[in-house]
Amino acid sequence: MLTIYRTDASGHVDEIADFEKGSWIQLVNPTKDEADQVIAASGIPEDFVYDPLDIEEKPRFEKDDEGLLMIIDVPYVEEDDTGRAYNTIPLGIIVTGRHFITVCSRELDVLNLFSTGKARLFRTNYRSRFVFQILHRVSMTYLRFLRQIDRRMDELEQELQRSMRNQEIFQLMNLQKSLVYFMTSLKANDSVLDRIVKTPSLEKHEEDEELLDDVFVEHRQAMEMASIYNDIISIKMEAFGSIISNNVNFVMKFLASITIVLSIPTMISGIFGMNVEVPFEGQEIGFVIAITLMLGFSSLAFYILWRKRYF
Repeated sequence: MLTIYRTDASGHVDEIADFEKGSWIQLVNPTKDEADQVIAASGIPEDFVYDPLDIEEKPRFEKDDEGLLMIIDVPYVEEDDTGRAYNTIPLGIIVTGRHFITVCSRELDVLNLFSTGKARLFRTNYRSRFVFQILHRVSMTYLRFLRQIDRRMDELEQELQRSMRNQEIFQLMNLQKSLVYFMTSLKANDSVLDRIVKTPSLEKHEEDEELLDDVFVEHRQAMEMASIYNDIISIKMEAFGSIISNNVNFVMKFLASITIVLSIPTMISGIFGMNVEVPFEGQEIGFVIAITLMLGFSSLAFYILWRKRYF
């Protein structure tokens, strides 16, 4: 999908049809014709447009005579059979002398904030500030998703304390996998941020310095949070593994104890049911004595096992 936006003097975002100077060109999973239109209109190399569409593309910073290419990993969330799944996807940001271009293989909430005019102080022709605003929103999205993961970990911990089910374990594994994705992407984005700050091609105004500082503060905070949460969930997974193993041992021990207690009446009744002469044979009190022996020895076995905490 190809969409072109431009802000007017009051900051209102309008969708336009032409590749005007100072416009923002948004490509979301574009067709080849749409990609070729943008390449022809902006004069950028083909790989500037096609590389960010590869979901395996790594974050990087590349400079060309026609413009700058920045690829960063952006977090997103989707629902699957085991619950919420968090992942990252490459977003290409291309800055030329005339246009600002974003390329991604899927629609992102980070960019929807700008296209709907909900972002403060947003202007499509302020290309350097637009880059910093996107980076700021990406860092904030990482932090928001990390807090959601933390809350979900607490919920799963409470559920696992009540009932050890595979579903909760699988969800914890998904969260741990998401944290690994986040950590890897944040580390890769960090190198891109350093290049962005050091490049003179992106003009930085005084009013943008505070925004750029916020980007670094929240980005580093997201990196620390992802690392901490990953350590926490690793500890929880190990603890739950030990708890599950202990629960299995307890169940096996309990079943073995029940088997011992129930085997005593079976053994006594088997003895008195032999096809040979046995004590109290033919006497009415013999049945009472056999039942008494069964209850007595079973109770004794139960008491011994209970004292040893097998129950």
